[in-house]
Amino acid sequence: IAVVPHAGFVYSGATAGRLYGLLGPCKPKRVFILSPNHRVPLHRVALSSSSAFATPLGDVAVDQEATSRLAAHPLFAIDDHAHAQEHAVEIQLPLMQRVWPAGLPDIVPLLVPHLEGAAGRQVAHALQKELQPDDLLLVSTDFTHYGAAFGYVPFSRNIPAALEELDAGAILKVLAADADGLRQYGRETGITMCGLAAAAVALDCGLPAGYEGALLHYSRSGDRENDYTQSVSYASVLLCSGHDHREEA
Repeated sequence: IAVVPHAGFVYSGATAGRLYGLLGPCKPKRVFILSPNHRVPLHRVALSSSSAFATPLGDVAVDQEATSRLAAHPLFAIDDHAHAQEHAVEIQLPLMQRVWPAGLPDIVPLLVPHLEGAAGRQVAHALQKELQPDDLLLVSTDFTHYGAAFGYVPFSRNIPAALEELDAGAILKVLAADADGLRQYGRETGITMCGLAAAAVALDCGLPAGYEGALLHYSRSGDRENDYTQSVSYASVLLCSGHDHREEA
């Protein structure tokens, strides 16, 4: 499981790059991209009927067979309208194309709305049935969106430190693979982490015993100008078994 931001590259590209730089030598078979829905209200996980997503660097193929199998589940639906207006999946694709220029893994794009715990676990169970050992769950999410423009101003003093503390609480839940704890943290703090539901679903898919997790990079848009009146936080996190397939060669 990997967590990566989806802001413009000038804002979050350095943070995202820390993750993709590590992923480069270990190309997955498929990448399931779990993203929030920013534009269109959803009640089910939105899949895409497209055969590929296009970027200036070329096309990225969608695993249509996996999409069809997931679409048969009542908590999933094909919703191209939702994908047409969403950026959280697309922002990852040029980075993938730069990391794996010789051949991209297929993707399965999923827009994950707010889901109660039971529904989130049902979605995760459906994904578990589809996942194979060499697949990657990639959670596309930013963390705290702070400022009046986001309708979220829970503190006004020592903002950089307060933001780091608030984000750290969510990051620690991710590192602990604590899906229910992350959902509870969201309810308790109101943290404006757009992909919290997507992250919780990914964590509900499970991790191997003895997994390793690391926060690779953390930043905020406010760091660029030292102005936190309106700031979005970014983090890249990797959770994996720690097993290096190259050792088998």
